[in-house]
Amino acid sequence: MTAEYVTSEEHLPEDLTGEITIQVTDSETKEIFTTRARIDRSPGNLESPDSLTIVRGPHENVEEEWYIEIIETDVTLFDVDAEILRDCIQRSQAESNVVNARSDELRALLLYLVETGRYQSVSEAVRSILGEHLSDRYPELVDTYVDVRTELEREELTTRLGGGE
Repeated sequence: MTAEYVTSEEHLPEDLTGEITIQVTDSETKEIFTTRARIDRSPGNLESPDSLTIVRGPHENVEEEWYIEIIETDVTLFDVDAEILRDCIQRSQAESNVVNARSDELRALLLYLVETGRYQSVSEAVRSILGEHLSDRYPELVDTYVDVRTELEREELTTRLGGGE
């Protein structure tokens, strides 16, 4: 018998391609955990599919049957300290925004990607690769960053429009 899992639509990331990090409930044990997985509407697109019920709607009474392939169950999401992140955002706005790895090896690989037309510049390659990596590995950090950055921009705009203290 294959395992059966349930998740809410609100736990689904926007991009469902490739590996994702998702919170699911084991239907039998009722254990809630976060996992790295692949999900798909068709079991044939996964190597070892289990049943995944996605609940949606205002009362989560609409069910949709998908499939999940669990890759790693021991995924520990770290808590993001919003105050430290806020300070980092403000420092990055005030200081240089140059990211420097000081690595001949990495620069050579990035240059190769530029020379072969995959990216227009080393800067674009770094931004793209780092952005994808952070989104995949640290989705909670990226989500918190968006929230904190939006809050900071709102505060700045309020101050400029004379609504601040």
